[in-house]
Amino acid sequence: MLSAIHGYLKEHGPAPLADIAAHVGAEPAAVLPMLELLEKKGRVRRIEMTETMCGACTRCAPTARIEWAACG
Repeated sequence: MLSAIHGYLKEHGPAPLADIAAHVGAEPAAVLPMLELLEKKGRVRRIEMTETMCGACTRCAPTARIEWAACG
């Protein structure tokens, strides 16, 4: 599943956790630790939206303000 996640991000570009989880057919809670592992290995990076990027309405869950992107 790690290679499927990495491949999805390489092909589609930055994506939020919910989109990645839907693509691999898993719950976001199961995918997040895999993304964190890939991040530690330098395969993906976390892109945190700033308040100016998202409008700062505070209605989103914290994970909704993060996108993930493939490295290299």
